[in-house]
Amino acid sequence: METAINPDQPIGIGEILDSIPVHNEALAVEEHSDDGVLLKVPLKKKWYTGFPFSFFMPISKYRAVALDTTGEKVWNACDGITTTESIIERFARFHLITFHEARLCVVEYLRLLTRRGLLVMIGTTSQEKNH
Repeated sequence: METAINPDQPIGIGEILDSIPVHNEALAVEEHSDDGVLLKVPLKKKWYTGFPFSFFMPISKYRAVALDTTGEKVWNACDGITTTESIIERFARFHLITFHEARLCVVEYLRLLTRRGLLVMIGTTSQEKNH
């Protein structure tokens, strides 16, 4: 059974490495050829976003997050199958850095994307690991 990991809940590094990052399905992705990717997260409709307020000032229906080329590589590696540890290993090989340096960069970046609602980290329970 899979469980969602709360980004504010302290968990061990082993659980983080075993977790699988998955894209938020509600996102719209706009790819740019040179400068990365633009991710659009739909915002919940609030009472003040309707008429008459929207008549006086434009209110966006989404929040946009731009990823540079390095962020795009990490984003594309989050395919819903690959574990965080595998993503870190690929990142370390590509950038010619140690696993621990790559772990620091990638885990913090994934935490940021999770807090912004772009990713969800799926972890496995201890029962699944034993089977």
